[in-house]
This record gives sequence, structure tokens and C-alpha cells, in this order.
Amino acid sequence: MSHPIRHTLRVLAVVLAAAGPGAAAETVKLGDLPAISNAGIYIAIEKGYFQEHGVAVDIERFASAGKMTAPLATGQIDVSVGSPSAGLFNSIAAGMDFKIVADKGQVRPGYNFTPLIVRKDLVDSGKVKTVRDLKGLKVANGAKGINFDFFLAKMMEHVGLTYDALDVVYMSYPDGIKALASKAVDAAFAPEPWGAQAEKEKIGIRLFLTEQVPALATFQVAAIMYSGKFIKERPKVARAFMQAYVQGLKLYNGKGGLKDAEIAGILAKHLKLPVETIQATLPVYLDPSGRPRVQDLAAFQDWFHQMGWVKEKVPMDRVVDLSFLE
Repeated sequence: MSHPIRHTLRVLAVVLAAAGPGAAAETVKLGDLPAISNAGIYIAIEKGYFQEHGVAVDIERFASAGKMTAPLATGQIDVSVGSPSAGLFNSIAAGMDFKIVADKGQVRPGYNFTPLIVRKDLVDSGKVKTVRDLKGLKVANGAKGINFDFFLAKMMEHVGLTYDALDVVYMSYPDGIKALASKAVDAAFAPEPWGAQAEKEKIGIRLFLTEQVPALATFQVAAIMYSGKFIKERPKVARAFMQAYVQGLKLYNGKGGLKDAEIAGILAKHLKLPVETIQATLPVYLDPSGRPRVQDLAAFQDWFHQMGWVKEKVPMDRVVDLSFLE
């Protein structure tokens, strides 16, 4: 990310905090990966909830969740957003110090924000009608060993095929949509707003949804993580950050999510997309209490281990700390 934008975000966050009454705000460094599932964080920033809790959020944008792992483990950033991956479990097994502390997005029936997007010409021609028709086709995914590999595998299993039936290639989500446009790939698995964007540009159709697969109908997708240093050295600030975040989640749920004009406006500002695109996305479920589904995190690790991507499994108490939600 270019430094001027990062600087602007930092100045904005600090100015917002400085406007608050009382003691000087505590700066919390947040590693950000823009996504609609960050709604709770963006709402808490824009509505002044962090400011009310004495927290100034210093945002640094990253290209992927994987690139945040080392800075999070060393405490260069305090908080990160992202999805469970083989790399996350391997890092914890190797002794890196960070924990999943809250939910940042689940799929539920009616909340299918991680669709499988198929090239429009393949749908229009009738070449791809069902998940089985993807056999042997090229599917873009964000990175190897992330939760969406698991989702693709479960989609294939549902129709009696294996993950290996797909030709999976890895690239960033925006590049996946460009590859659909150039016909370099046949489908792309990506979180919103990329599906809405593909449909708007008439290059892809959000054809297959998680709720169509019983094993995926309700599942954890993304999480908030704290560095071990932040947990140990600044527990009060870590709790204050969480209280503000949960306030953001409650407003998101209370206003009915992304269809609400104010919520969509906040997301549009942070994701630099039109409000109409935000409102056209398939919604994300954000738990009002911020609690993640720990059993799903364990299921991810089991599958990564089965694939040989995770060598040594770690107990969930080394992965998760939900004490800041209490």
C-alpha cells in the first residue's frame, strides 16, 4: 500500500481519537485486508466507538492475511484480520505467539458471502450447470492452504468428486476476477464484494453458494487475531478494542447489515467501491457477540493435516482465546 494512503488513514484515526474527551488514546496497530466482513471494525471506526473506549486505530493495509503473520507474531502489529489457514496453524505449532480472539464472518443460510463465481459465457452456453461440471476446469483461489481450499473440497465431495477434480490456481481475488474476464480461468472462489463486482461487469455469475452444501451451510470463515505481546502487555487496551468492535457488530446486526444505507456507506468508503456494489453483495453473518465457531477452526486444521499441509496439529487452546469477549 502506498505510504500517503497509509498516512492518511493513520492521521484520520488519530484525529478521531484526539477528538475524544479524557486521557490520551492508546494506539492499536491493526493489519487490514479490505473485505465486507470487516464491517464491525469499519463501523466502530466511523461511529467513534474506538474513540469512546480510548483507542486510536492505526491501520496498515496488507496484500494478504499470510503477510500479516510474522508482524503479528513479533508484535509489530497488535491486531490482524484474516482467515484460518494451514500457515496459521503451522506458525502456532512452530511457537509463534498470537491467538484468534473473535469472529469476523461466518456463512449461514441466507449469508453466502463466499460464492463460487463461474464465467458468464460458460453458464450462458450451458457448459456449467452443476458443481459436477467444474471437473477438470481451472478455478482461481486466493492462496494455497487457506480455508477456501477446504470449502472447494467440500463442494466437490457433495457431488461425489474430490478436491483433485479441480485445477486450482492461486492469485489475489481482484486478479481472479480479471482472469475470469480474460478467460484465463473458468471460475473463481472469492469473498464479496468480488462476486457482486463480477456480475456488475457481466463476466461472472455467483452460481454456487455455501448454503447448497450441508457441510458448509453454517461455517466459520474469518477471524480477528491478537498478538501474544498485545494480550500479555496491554490486556486492558485489548479488552477496550474488543468492546468497541462488539459495539460495531451490534449496530451492523441491529440495522440489518449491508442493505442499510449508512452501513453500506461506511463499507463503500473503506473498500473504495460504490454503495450500489456493497448493497448488491451477498451478506456476511457477523455474530452479534463476536464468538467464533471453534469446532469449525478444528475442522480446518484436521483437513489441512489430512492434505499434508499441516504437519503437527495443535490443541485449540493454543489457537483461540475468547476471554476478551467476556
